[in-house]
Amino acid sequence: MHRNTTFALAFVAAAAGMGCVGDTGEDLIHFAAFAGGALGASNGTYAFESGRGYQVELTRARLHVGAMYLNRSRPSDVVSDTTCTLAGIYVAEVTSGLDVDALNPELQRFPADGFATTERAITGELWLSGGEIDVVGDPTVILDVAGRATKQGDGYPFEGRFTIGANRVVVPSDPALPGREPICKQRVVTPIGTDIVPSAEGGLVLRIDPKGWFGNVDFKTLDEDPGDPALYRFADEESNQASNSLYDGLHASGGVYSFEWDEGGGP
Repeated sequence: MHRNTTFALAFVAAAAGMGCVGDTGEDLIHFAAFAGGALGASNGTYAFESGRGYQVELTRARLHVGAMYLNRSRPSDVVSDTTCTLAGIYVAEVTSGLDVDALNPELQRFPADGFATTERAITGELWLSGGEIDVVGDPTVILDVAGRATKQGDGYPFEGRFTIGANRVVVPSDPALPGREPICKQRVVTPIGTDIVPSAEGGLVLRIDPKGWFGNVDFKTLDEDPGDPALYRFADEESNQASNSLYDGLHASGGVYSFEWDEGGGP
């Protein structure tokens, strides 16, 4: 069973001959899954103006997607409860990870098919993990970016690599509740609004627009790279405004990620 599976037991039962998931009577289908970068990207670069008035040109933007889920309801409990898996709300899953080039608008296929019922999904989730979502230690580089930002004549060539492991553990405010802020909460982007009814025809497409990651980033707060004073580097921990804002942008549930069903089944 895949490390990120949350409702595969139902799929396994269906594959064994039950013919449906749970008691809904919905058909079980498998489908191809794809991800594509910003439609405005060209020749490996993507230029845009940020919300803070910086002219940004990205020359590298790679995101590691560990898994994707479509939900029949809005999973607000992922935020409010201590668990990050909500039994009974999942419509579809893709659990084979993929490093997505967010500067390539062409569709990039996940290495394995996903599974779904034919129920309507109204939200989606991204899981940003390279292994077990509840295990703190995970060295996987989730986000890898590089480029240059300019504003009022000042230039900031930058690089950044983010992981989500021990560096992102939130210390609970109440010592009596040590499990109140599990690491999985740092790895789930939700709820991403959508309206999809999976079908036997077509496939799931994730579209990523990295512009939204940088909306509130103030590049002048970045520190110079100790090994290269001509370069500014995002910190892989809670640090300056720019690093914190990029990390927050990575988790934006609106304006960055979108799901759609491609009736053509992809390229």
